[in-house]
Amino acid sequence: MSRLPGARLAARLAPAALVALGCGAGWHQPVSPVAGALPPRQQVQVWRGGTAFQLHAVVVTADSVTGIPYTRPVTCDSCRIGLPRAEADSIRLGNPVAGFWKSFGLVVGIPTAILIVVCWSGCFPST
Repeated sequence: MSRLPGARLAARLAPAALVALGCGAGWHQPVSPVAGALPPRQQVQVWRGGTAFQLHAVVVTADSVTGIPYTRPVTCDSCRIGLPRAEADSIRLGNPVAGFWKSFGLVVGIPTAILIVVCWSGCFPST
């Protein structure tokens, strides 16, 4: 069985594209401890006892973590919840919207690009 010329190139480029795009919601633990008021739209996961609280408009002090649930507007001060910092198992920062587009790129963009490369180099008859 012979392979199309573009298939070899596409097979070579696919792993590099996966590494470049990454995937997931973009959640990561910050390198240095989080302190102070974070940007209002920065989404934060605070884990406590196996439960994650997803917040924005987060303020981290030496003894507490407060924020507004991400399903509520950042202006809803009456929605603000707080946890003692000692009870927070971990704090992660993320950008789920960017993670969605990266995952979309993996699922739709990369296969489309591979098909274009394969078809461009072998599917069209020369005139």
